[in-house]
Amino acid sequence: MHRIGLAFAALLLMASSAEAAGWQTYIYQDQGFSVESLVPLTKGTGQYRGAIAGRVPTITYSGQAENISYKVSIIDISSRPADAVNLYEEMEFLTSLSGKVLANESVGIEPGADRHYGRQLVIQAKDGNLVRTVLVYNKGKIYVTESAVLPGGDKESFSPERFVESILFDLDGAARARDNDPANFKTPDGK
Repeated sequence: MHRIGLAFAALLLMASSAEAAGWQTYIYQDQGFSVESLVPLTKGTGQYRGAIAGRVPTITYSGQAENISYKVSIIDISSRPADAVNLYEEMEFLTSLSGKVLANESVGIEPGADRHYGRQLVIQAKDGNLVRTVLVYNKGKIYVTESAVLPGGDKESFSPERFVESILFDLDGAARARDNDPANFKTPDGK
């Protein structure tokens, strides 16, 4: 019985190591961001639609692995700076309508003065998929990272969270180095 337990533990360790080994940072200079993913993402186009925004073309990067889809959408609203906050809030609201909201919370990426705040939503979608989404505004664009656990996918997987929270705008890699140092994460009162 002890041998079976050891063998099972070894399999789990190998599986988690294989998954961790598959993650890579992909840099998309043309859109000014980087993201960690298990698979290379394919560039495409799409369209965002909203009552206030109207129809806005999007650039997308997407891929799929282990019954989990990964997608980054970039909505360029730089020609509408006066509407930026309203368009962002509309997008958050419309995202929340796609199913049962399990979580809606603030998220911060890139420590220190370069920190960007946004919203993270976890939704049980109407089609049954578990969807995790992060919305972040940077330099005239709304970046939406989204990961959906598809039918047959592991709803307990950490991969969706890792993907959506890994977006960075510091393309020289300094932010990832800062992320490795816990001293760089302090509360507003300095603690």
